[in-house]
Formats: sequence, structure tokens, C-alpha cells
Amino acid sequence: MTKLEKLFCVSLLSTALFALTGFDGRSVLTHARRVSASEVTRHVALLKTGDAQQKAAAAYWLGLQHADAVSAVNSLAALLGDKAEVDASRYRESREQAGTLHPRRLTVGEEAALALVKIGRPATDVLIEVLTSSPEPHARKNAAWALGAIREGSTGENLPEGSTDQTRRQPAHLSLLV
Repeated sequence: MTKLEKLFCVSLLSTALFALTGFDGRSVLTHARRVSASEVTRHVALLKTGDAQQKAAAAYWLGLQHADAVSAVNSLAALLGDKAEVDASRYRESREQAGTLHPRRLTVGEEAALALVKIGRPATDVLIEVLTSSPEPHARKNAAWALGAIREGSTGENLPEGSTDQTRRQPAHLSLLV
């Protein structure tokens, strides 16, 4: 093979490799959709004024925004003690998200805890504050679960084991939290 033929084969193989792996030369960040601050503000307002179903839907949406929803952390933490049950299938996109991962009705506080886990480390200081100073057992339980899930690197998709079966006995060291 001549030098020109080798060069042609190498460039053809390189192009094929890039094309097959999906490399398009654009930055990954150009594909991400940024959330406007006004949308976050609108959902935070729903956390404060909406009914239970609206609050849970707003918390879910804010959780999907991850770090873009950091400004909602305090408002979400204020809902951790809310025991109002909601139908998650009314605002989650698919049956799998609403039914398989959460086979029972969620409380607004649990939905807020899930959102705080998805926001991640920026929520830890507020969660610690709720855990150590809230008079509401439900708020402390949700804060403790969220802190553990953040520590473990959870994606915030699964609720704590005790949430699905209230008759299950808790270990003695956990019962002090409730």
C-alpha cells in the first residue's frame, strides 16, 4: 500500500469510529435545557399556597431540576412534616414512576424529601436543621431518610423501607428519631 492509501484508510476508520460512537463535536452542555429562575419561583410559590396535590407535584418538578432548584431547599424542607397523602400518578410522567417505585400513596413530606435528595448536597444543612430541631416526627423521619440517601449517593427514586409498612418494627436506635 502506498502512503496515500494508508492515510486514506486511517482517516476513513477514524471518521467511522467517531460517527458510530455519536461524537458530534458539540459540548454536552449545549444539549442540557436550563430552567429559568421564574419557573423555579413559580413552583416554590405552589409549595407555599397550593393544595396537597399541587404541592407534591411542585416538589416533584423541583426535584427533577436537581441543582437548578437550590433556591427551593428551604421551602421543600418546610414541607417535610406534611402528612397529607397524594396520588403520585397524577403528576409523574409514567406508570412505572408512579406505581412501581412508589406502590402506595405518597405524603407531601415524602415527595419533598425525594426532591431534596435529588437536589443533593446543597440540601444537607437544612435537613440537619430539621432533624435536630423539628417537633414533628414525620419531618424528622423524612429528613433522616433524605440525609442517608444523599450520603449513600441515592438518586432519590426509592422511599425508605419503613414508609411502605407502618406495622414493621423499627430498630430501637431509629425509634428515637420518630
